[in-house]
Formats: sequence, C-alpha cells, structure tokens
Amino acid sequence: MDTMRGKKEEELKKLDEKIADAEENMGESEVREAHLAKSLFYIRIGDKEKALEQLKVTETKTVAVGQKMDLVFHTLQLGFSYKDFDLISKSIEKAKSLFEEGGDWERKNRLKVYEGLICMSTRNFEKAANLFLDSVSTLTSYEILPYDTFIFYNVVTSIIALDRVSLKQKVVDAPPGNGAKNLTRQNTTPICDQV
Repeated sequence: MDTMRGKKEEELKKLDEKIADAEENMGESEVREAHLAKSLFYIRIGDKEKALEQLKVTETKTVAVGQKMDLVFHTLQLGFSYKDFDLISKSIEKAKSLFEEGGDWERKNRLKVYEGLICMSTRNFEKAANLFLDSVSTLTSYEILPYDTFIFYNVVTSIIALDRVSLKQKVVDAPPGNGAKNLTRQNTTPICDQV
C-alpha cells in the first residue's frame, strides 16, 4: 500500500511540475494540456472528487467548444463509473448546451450514446432505442462500452420499444447503406441470433 501511495505522490509531483513549467515557459494550450493530464490521472486512479475539481480547473483553461465537450465526456465517464445519476444528468444537459454553441457530428453521436445509456438505465427504452439507432453507423464511444455491447443494448432496447414493423426495418433488415447492416448478426451474444 505504501508503494502505491509513493508512486501516486511521485506521479502527482511530476504533474504539478509539468503544470508549473507550462505556466512559466509555455503557452495556454500547453497549460491546458498539463491540467488535463492531471485530471486524467485522477480519473485513472479513481479519485472522483479530485478528478471533478481538476476537470473544472482544466475547463477554465479551455477555449474551444469541442475540447469543453471532451471534458464533459470525461465527467460522464466518472458519473457512469460511480453510478452518480445526478452528475450524469447535469453533464448531459451541459453537453447539449455546449453543442448548441457549436459541435461536430462525432461528438453529437457520442452524446447520443451517453444519453441512450442513461435513458436505458432509467427505463426510457423508446428514447434509448432511438438514440442508439441514430448513432449505430458512426459509433465512436468505445471508451464507455465495446461495440458488441452497444449492438446488444441497441437490439434489446429496440425489441422493447419498437413495434414489429419498425423492429424488422430498423434492426433485423437494417439497410447496409447506413453502416448498420443487420444488427442482429453483428453481435456475438446468442440472444441477438434469436431475433
């Protein structure tokens, strides 16, 4: 335990030195990157409170909307890791407002996956299914769940929420042009083969 604490303190010292060096000798983007590295370190070691504090500090150093959205995605990951639904809801609302200021389609699709997960966990299966189906062809949220799991959630929420005709069109016989192909055949989970 002492060895782990020692390594943690050593890493924090290096990160603090990197921040100090960036503030003295480099530009704003390097300062932001140094603060982000410290945020990611706290996330990696599972210190939720310090990670959230450091993410806020990093946000004050961030100008670009896309980078601010990335910080919100880190906050969402923390929320999901700790099942903090209040943090998740606030972060989704923050991401939506940031997206109105300007955001790209990749981040919009990532937000759909995160929002779909919270909808699924609060039993809003219809909204979850629609959000998942909208983002299936361009999934880039591998940091939160693997592709097979995403397809499984997509199929299950669609079975619950969609009528039979829509289920057949959007899931079973999904057109190959949208990148989804046949969702039930893309998953290695046995239940998907039975749809």
